[in-house]
Amino acid sequence: MRPLLPLVLALGIALPAVAQTQTRSAQVYRCGPDGRDLRDSPCPGGSGASSVSFDQPSSADARAARERHLAEARQAAALAQARRASEAEARRQRGQAVGLQAPPPPAQAASAPQVLHLKPPKTARPHRPHGAASGGR
Repeated sequence: MRPLLPLVLALGIALPAVAQTQTRSAQVYRCGPDGRDLRDSPCPGGSGASSVSFDQPSSADARAARERHLAEARQAAALAQARRASEAEARRQRGQAVGLQAPPPPAQAASAPQVLHLKPPKTARPHRPHGAASGGR
C-alpha cells in the first residue's frame, strides 16, 4: 500500500498542471468617446487597434465543469426525492394521529425532475372602432 502513495501524490500534482487554462488575446478596436465602444472591425474614425487578453478554459476544465454540474444535478434530484418522501411520511403520520387518511401524493417520474414552463398571460387587445363611427363629424 505504501508504494502506491507516492504515485497518487505525483498524479495529484501533475493533473492540475495539464488542465490549465490558456491565455489568449484578440484584436479589438476602441471607438467612441474614451474608447468605450469595443469592436472587432476598424472604427469609422480610423482609431488604432489594441489587444485584449482573456482566459480560455482547456477542454479538460470544461469537461470537469460539465461533470460537476451533472453530479450536482443528480444530487439535487435525490435530495428533492428524499424531501418529498419525508414530507409524505409526515403527512401520513399527522393524518393517522388525527384519524384522517391523507390522499396519496401525485405520481411523479422518478428518473427526471419535472420542469415547469410558464407562458405570459394573454392581454386583451382594444377593439377597433368601426369605419362609420370614426368619421369626423
